[in-house]
Amino acid sequence: MGPRKLRLRKTLEVPESSDSEPESETQVRQPFPFLRLPSEIRLRIYHFVLFTPTRKNRALQNAGTVGSSAKKSKAIAPTSHRIALFLVSRSFYDEASHMFYSSQIFRLFPVQDFSRRPTVRAIPRHHRPSITTIELILGNSWTAPPRSWTVNQGLGLHEMTLTRTLKVFIECDPSQPVFEGFRISKEYYTEFAGKLMQQILKQLPGLVQVEFDGYPSVRKGGDLMVRLLHETEMAGKKVLWGPQRGWTDYEDDYVPEEEDPADAAIDGLCANNADSVDALTNTLQAIRLET
Repeated sequence: MGPRKLRLRKTLEVPESSDSEPESETQVRQPFPFLRLPSEIRLRIYHFVLFTPTRKNRALQNAGTVGSSAKKSKAIAPTSHRIALFLVSRSFYDEASHMFYSSQIFRLFPVQDFSRRPTVRAIPRHHRPSITTIELILGNSWTAPPRSWTVNQGLGLHEMTLTRTLKVFIECDPSQPVFEGFRISKEYYTEFAGKLMQQILKQLPGLVQVEFDGYPSVRKGGDLMVRLLHETEMAGKKVLWGPQRGWTDYEDDYVPEEEDPADAAIDGLCANNADSVDALTNTLQAIRLET
């Protein structure tokens, strides 16, 4: 090998050195100061994580079919996403869990519409103070109300200090004449619902307002609604009206000249056995066609 080739080979050789790596790769990345963000931005980010379901999870969502807890419920992210957020740190857990429970509508007692959302009694005690809105659905099992529908210390209403709104949705009013022969008595369910309402209003320390709504067959001037409104006024709570029934402060129920009692019958059947509604509807249609 000549001297010229030897010099060229030496110029192409790169000396090995421990300092040849870029400085950017040796620097340690600092964690993002998430908790220094304004609270409005942090809550917005929590909202994206908690209430952004996947396509598969969206198909499996089932919040029931009755009341505001079903119709106004937000889609929830998969459980793994929520748990991952809660486990980041204690500060993350406190803020995210409070936002999650304060933005949901939880039912006081279960009804037969296959809702997968837990009732108030099933929620851990340390999360109950975050709940702001609860719902009571009446008319379900009007022939024999469940024994679990009781207001006691285990229900935890006295711990729900941030609850401001109680939503009451009425599926049917068994005091109407169409239920004669099927109910225990005209006053039975009205007395049960009235006493239950009285106990609930007494136990909630920070309740401000009660919103009433129901199916079309429920009348504002019926025995059940009159009793519930009386208990609400006696407790000094503000009365609001839900969007589905369309009640107002200034108008009573509009009763058509020829009111069809089949509407009340179907609503009552829905409250007891939703699977039989289709069969009853087909039968009524057949009777109307024959007549």
